[in-house]
Amino acid sequence: MLKNRLFILIMVVAIPVLARAQAPASEPKSDVPGWIAHVIDAYGGEKAMRAVHGYHAVGSQVATQNDQTAHTDRWFARPDRLRLDLAYPDHTEIRVTSGKDGWSGTAPDHLTAANPMKLQAMRLQTVRLDLPLRLLEQRDKIEAREPDENGRIVLRLPVDNGLYIDYHIDPKTWLITHATTGMSNPAMEFSADYDDFRKVSGVLVPYQELTFAGSTMTSKFKMTSFEWDPKDLESHLVTGKKGSN
Repeated sequence: MLKNRLFILIMVVAIPVLARAQAPASEPKSDVPGWIAHVIDAYGGEKAMRAVHGYHAVGSQVATQNDQTAHTDRWFARPDRLRLDLAYPDHTEIRVTSGKDGWSGTAPDHLTAANPMKLQAMRLQTVRLDLPLRLLEQRDKIEAREPDENGRIVLRLPVDNGLYIDYHIDPKTWLITHATTGMSNPAMEFSADYDDFRKVSGVLVPYQELTFAGSTMTSKFKMTSFEWDPKDLESHLVTGKKGSN
């Protein structure tokens, strides 16, 4: 009887210990603030990024669907103002975004309001071309998603009205090497791969970019020059004219 009681006592003590030892390890918790801090540091730091307000980027963009090359000018100012000039051999396209408004046309004085679907795509491109500082400024809105197929951290930032951007962050370098933007009406996704990162006045900038609509590659962009806060930035950021396409 004594032996039986001793055996039961040992089992009562041992079973919880065994259960704890065999319990699966808990999933690692996400550390969104820490991840964002790593990204900000990798791009040059908060102080360096807050010192700049806009940029002018020049390069060549190849439209992969028809193999046409366009001389490309990007004029960007925070927050969410973008003018994109695409000069193809046979025509020119200009797109201007200012907050929630956008215009397009063939010349600065011949711009009309973008239709709703095009406007959504233009707004998403403007958000995508902003500095990573946006992650820090809007960190309360950011949510961690599942890692992508390459093991990159994915942080989603809702924009508004069903628009969003996913930042894909390489945990080895803390660089944003891929970004996906999307809309819900209609349901569409666009994405970009970034490469050839270079520091300009202390802030890291990607000089090469591949863009996609869904799984289809749409363009290859290679930058040839980049300048922070050019003196003529405001003169290029025209606000467009009211009207409709």
